[in-house]
Amino acid sequence: MNEPLTPLERELFRLTAEENWPGFRMDGLSVTKRESTGVGRYAYLDDAHRQPLVDGDYSAQHRLVEMEGIRNGLGWVVDVTDGKLCYIEMFTYSDPWDGVERPWKIR
Repeated sequence: MNEPLTPLERELFRLTAEENWPGFRMDGLSVTKRESTGVGRYAYLDDAHRQPLVDGDYSAQHRLVEMEGIRNGLGWVVDVTDGKLCYIEMFTYSDPWDGVERPWKIR
């Protein structure tokens, strides 16, 4: 079952889309599943509008997520495979993370 993006996932995707895919419609995005790794989290995506994109890993350059309890912050990439959105991967820079979103800001 599809779920809405969390506020953090939505903001990370918005920043990435703004920098890489101007005009991308976010109103059809949902998460099909989430998977925590112990140092990050995957959010697998579905785009109801099936907007074609060029394969690759995308991010918003020079940005870092500061989150309570994570000393070195979080990075992220949005993966596009076979012309479709695949997932947002959020990852720490060596800190353990249980995948739970705590108060955060992006710098």
